[in-house]
Amino acid sequence: MNQPPLEPHLKPLVELTLRQRRSDKRKTEILEAALWVLSEDGYNHASMDKIAEKALLTRAGLYKHFKDKSTLVVALREYKLLELAAQVKAALSLETDFEAQLCAVVKVTLEYQTQNQGFFRVLLASSFSSDLNVDFSLKPFLYAVAGVFELGLQQNLIHPADPLEYAGLLATLVFEPSIKQAFVPHTLEHLPPPTSPELISSIFLRGVLRI
Repeated sequence: MNQPPLEPHLKPLVELTLRQRRSDKRKTEILEAALWVLSEDGYNHASMDKIAEKALLTRAGLYKHFKDKSTLVVALREYKLLELAAQVKAALSLETDFEAQLCAVVKVTLEYQTQNQGFFRVLLASSFSSDLNVDFSLKPFLYAVAGVFELGLQQNLIHPADPLEYAGLLATLVFEPSIKQAFVPHTLEHLPPPTSPELISSIFLRGVLRI
């Protein structure tokens, strides 16, 4: 069945939406290519030329989307950490109990780190770069986690404190596997054992519950 023709005043809106979708898709492809190069070469040694080559772009084509490497890395952080925040929110929507929600945050975040080890290497390495501006890409994750602690406060289960401070403390603990992997030397034959979600959850709960 043929689709009826669009009203003339709607055509520019449809074309704009299609252009935006194509642009968003291309940026995602660039970010995935950048992640591969950054994971292989490290933040300091990765070049925009190699990222352009991996993304099947000319150097000029890449610079149309991102003006420099630091801008690209900030966008990569936002892209991946928004993905993590979305997975955390999806897991939280399945739980109504405070402790179950907290355990879900820990479980999802640990699994995401296991599945995205290259990204977390880039995240930690680029955090120490002097040419990278401070960004707030972790905020969606922190606000999602803060919602868990707001629930705990409403139910009078935890000591009174700022939910965002609680979220920051939990983030410090739950990202420990990536920090260890980045800074503690080990060989493939002596990989550290995977961190247990139950262990992290129980340690954290001992500190915040009103017992």
